Amino acid sequence: MTLAAAVIGSAVSLLSVLVTQRFTQRVHRREQDRIERHRQEDLAQARASRLTEERQAAYVRFSAAARTVRDTLAACMHDLRREEALEDSRREELKERWDAYVAQHAEAHIIASNDVLGVVGRVNGGLRQIYGLVKRLDTGSRSPGETVDTLEERIEGLWPGLVALREAMRRDLGLQQPADQPPS
Repeated sequence: MTLAAAVIGSAVSLLSVLVTQRFTQRVHRREQDRIERHRQEDLAQARASRLTEERQAAYVRFSAAARTVRDTLAACMHDLRREEALEDSRREELKERWDAYVAQHAEAHIIASNDVLGVVGRVNGGLRQIYGLVKRLDTGSRSPGETVDTLEERIEGLWPGLVALREAMRRDLGLQQPADQPPS
């Protein structure tokens, strides 16, 4: 009987050790899985945050480039009205600003959301038409009806597109409130 009690006691002790070991392994594995899940969530959040920061910086650069090239095109319009041609320094400035704009436009196509890309395309189309008109007016190869007054109308017509661009970018970045309205 004592022998049977000793064997049963040993078996229970061994079984208890095995059950405790398996339970500890299971708890450890769950804890490791939880830690890995949190690590993956943190990495995904960091990636999303970095993308948002990169997108915001690209939006700022594109918006600034679009407005700068618009201002340069307006300066060209004033020069064309006064002189009927651009000076070499203005042509060089226009080329530099246009090249910078084109580079920012290319970057915007890589990083902008689909909602913003539509507005980027409309602004780009307007700027390209104005740029072409400035070039034609400068070289004297204008088409019938293309005048400095036409150029002025097109330049003024850009503002709604630039405002729409700003608002689309702000919405995409999660800034729902328009920039010119205080938060309620």
